[in-house]
Amino acid sequence: MQKTFWVIIGFLLSAGEASATQHTGVTGGGTGVTGGGLTTLPNPLGATTTFQALAAKILVIVSDIGGVVAVFFIIYAGFLFVTAGGNEEKHKDAKKAILYAVIGTAILLGAQALATILETTINSLK
Repeated sequence: MQKTFWVIIGFLLSAGEASATQHTGVTGGGTGVTGGGLTTLPNPLGATTTFQALAAKILVIVSDIGGVVAVFFIIYAGFLFVTAGGNEEKHKDAKKAILYAVIGTAILLGAQALATILETTINSLK
């Protein structure tokens, strides 16, 4: 189980690097270098000027990654059910796996809902 987890995390990290687009951050000629020979690095979270914007961006990133991981673990739990056959112990393990995957997904969705509720409440108090 732990080996599978690390394989999935490695896959997600490598997929994120492979699909990342190159941002040159130029101020002129399209070479990615400013006038003084310094390469500019873009902010990967975008132009966040407030803590609320930063927290919202981080929540979106965590939700995206967590959603993909949740789908993989639900599929893995289904695979455990299929391969369990008539073995009662394997059925119990598969039930635990699906339960934990659903609980993790519920926590992820609950965090999003809580963040939205808090943001709405704070904005209404202003």
